[in-house]
Amino acid sequence: MDKSNRYIDMCKGAREIQAIWNHKTGDIFATEEREVLFWVPGKYGAPEIKNGFGITRTHNVVTLARYTWLPRYSQLIETAQDTAESSFRDVTFHFYTWLDTPYGSEERQRPKELFTTNEQVWLAYIMERRHAKVWNETEWVEIGGKG
Repeated sequence: MDKSNRYIDMCKGAREIQAIWNHKTGDIFATEEREVLFWVPGKYGAPEIKNGFGITRTHNVVTLARYTWLPRYSQLIETAQDTAESSFRDVTFHFYTWLDTPYGSEERQRPKELFTTNEQVWLAYIMERRHAKVWNETEWVEIGGKG
């Protein structure tokens, strides 16, 4: 599982991916301090998560903490198959074809040369194919540079 600062930044900036997070026991997330935790109700982090915020209630005080979901490799593949016409076979074929295509605004490198883990490359694939955004090493930008 990728817990690198780069992957945390990629996930944090991928608002479209964060918006679909429906937390389950065992999900991995990062706190604002970049501490990586597994969500287990009542054990690690806040006992409740809503819209990317950990919610802790103690004595009439509610504390919110921003959490960034770090999808596992298997969760990214599931996300890539989320449309009705996307079978595992079709998604896998398109993914491996995409690995050898020019990537980003300068299009000098291929995704397989830019990303170092399965999680990073699958996240980049989903963001480009579904949301028309590419990673420029600091943020996701719309294809064509509109930001």
